[in-house]
Amino acid sequence: MEDWLEGMQPRLAGLVDFEWPDGSLTDRSPASLARLEAELVARIEPGADFMERVAGYLGEALLSVAGGRWAWDERRGLPVVLPDPELGLPAVCPAELVERARQQRDGDEFGRSLRELERAVAEKQTAAPGWTPVKEPTPGLDQDPTATFDSPYLDAWLAKHAAGLPAWLATYAERPGLWDFSQASLDELEAEARRRVSGPDELAAHPEFADGASWYLGEVLRPVMRAQWCYHPGEPDGDNMFVGRPFLDQLIPDGTVAVPFLLIQVALADRAPGVLRRAYDRLT
Repeated sequence: MEDWLEGMQPRLAGLVDFEWPDGSLTDRSPASLARLEAELVARIEPGADFMERVAGYLGEALLSVAGGRWAWDERRGLPVVLPDPELGLPAVCPAELVERARQQRDGDEFGRSLRELERAVAEKQTAAPGWTPVKEPTPGLDQDPTATFDSPYLDAWLAKHAAGLPAWLATYAERPGLWDFSQASLDELEAEARRRVSGPDELAAHPEFADGASWYLGEVLRPVMRAQWCYHPGEPDGDNMFVGRPFLDQLIPDGTVAVPFLLIQVALADRAPGVLRRAYDRLT
């Protein structure tokens, strides 16, 4: 389940970037579901990646109406949507709805599912005026009210690396004069990371370098992303990429999220030149 949740933001970003670059598929509305289902039905052999992206988008659309959360169905071996428990509704499996839409081909499978949830919510609100469904935040898509964006740890971390940049550059940068917070300066960061760290799994073993590099990369990205530094307390364990490492979040629905530490790991895994510059282009 963690893999499904952590992959949701890049999954939906891929749907928008690769399938709907005009930006028309972002609001999870009935109209957007109709467009998405029409595209699904029109494809003779839709790829597995596309169908997974569609299932993720559909599930988030259903959750936006009925609240609730994602869960893993062991019997199906698939992720399901659990509507707000106050509704007393069974789980919905978006992947099964996607397959049913392909089989039925009437163009309204997604719309019917959404309307059923809307009716259930309306009935509940009639019986309990003022009630609204509650959605559990999806990492990378929804702002988590438990996140400590202005935590003492984050404040201290940001202040430490801002004040310590000259000393950090003197220690780690071969050409410190080129570190001007521009996109081009990311080539310097990428080169230093590759000179000092043998691979992505070794980055955490160099905490002073890794933290300073993550802060610098984040400060290059933050203004152009119009994002904010955020932090979820805890020990980084690989199960949730947003725990234990400062990250950037645009804090808007379907906004972009970036974890600088992980981007540096990507640059260490992919030794091609310009990995961080391409990440900059993608995120901005």
